[in-house]
Amino acid sequence: MGEDRDFIETVTLTTPEQVPTERVSQYSVVNFAMEFLQLLRRYDVLKAQMSERGLEFGGKVLLIGPPGSDFGAFPHFLAREVPIKIVRFKMEGVLDENKRSSDALREGFEFARRSSPALLYIEKLETLAPRDSVQSIVLQDEIKSISWSGEEIITIAATTRPEQVDRELLSLYDRTYIVEGTSIDDRIRVLEQILKDREDLDVSVIAELTDGWGFSDVNHLAMSLFMQEVAESGEMPRENLEELIEQSRVAAFGDSKFLEAVIRKTRGTQQPELSKLSEEYPDDFLDQLYLMAVGEDYAETQRVIEVLNEGLPLSVKDREFLSRHPFLLTGSAEDRLTRLLRAKKSSDRLHRIMGRQ
Repeated sequence: MGEDRDFIETVTLTTPEQVPTERVSQYSVVNFAMEFLQLLRRYDVLKAQMSERGLEFGGKVLLIGPPGSDFGAFPHFLAREVPIKIVRFKMEGVLDENKRSSDALREGFEFARRSSPALLYIEKLETLAPRDSVQSIVLQDEIKSISWSGEEIITIAATTRPEQVDRELLSLYDRTYIVEGTSIDDRIRVLEQILKDREDLDVSVIAELTDGWGFSDVNHLAMSLFMQEVAESGEMPRENLEELIEQSRVAAFGDSKFLEAVIRKTRGTQQPELSKLSEEYPDDFLDQLYLMAVGEDYAETQRVIEVLNEGLPLSVKDREFLSRHPFLLTGSAEDRLTRLLRAKKSSDRLHRIMGRQ
């Protein structure tokens, strides 16, 4: 394939034999890949019937998840199990200032066609084809032109910011898998894989203590703990593990609350601790405050609570609302929703009573 040298700056090609047999992978993402593999095998059974009816199997997958998600586990699993070659865009090649990104995208798809059967892996979809861009239009045209049933190309795209991608582009994918963050199984499995010989470390406790951490964060922590000397006193108690995690210097950037705390510290400001906020707002008083907020603007109160519960970045508008209602920062996500619904019922009941008078 001497002519494929033209594509060397745009894509890389990995054969199934070159894919590592051992890999620390996010279990939930691998499960999604296993589910999709069953779909591929089902297509093999139904291929003739689908062809007779003019039906096409696109084989187009969209992965959406938070920063630190192990999207790469999906193509890695398929490359080993199908088996199939992986064609992957080089970010530095597509985003080269001396080359048009739209041309680079077309080259990548052309290379995938020449290499079929192949899996085309598109990382950072929001960067390669941002909303309202020429690259987005080109990518839409290219994705429409290929399929597994036609060109024998599986297309897998991943993004942590779907809101920065055109909806028309998102809608072209047959299957969408949403990675909602690391599950307890994700954390236990990666910790077990890396720390399997460390009898002094209870991975189930470490998994509990890292709730809310991203997959890459847990992976970094496991590697840090692996390099720690083995404790001679046997299995560490929970409080020692907490201290060990704090001393690891591994930043839990997958947890939005951690990132917000870092930003506050670097700006020289500090928010009151939640425990102190709870003391300032007794339980009954909190319910009254929620009732006042709902009475003022239920829709806005609900929206800000959803932003807090999802760990999304706070806008200027959100901060202004929270400056008037700081009590919304207290409690868990479930507690906020419970109080919100309770306040809404009370507010509706008061309106009904007032309406009768």
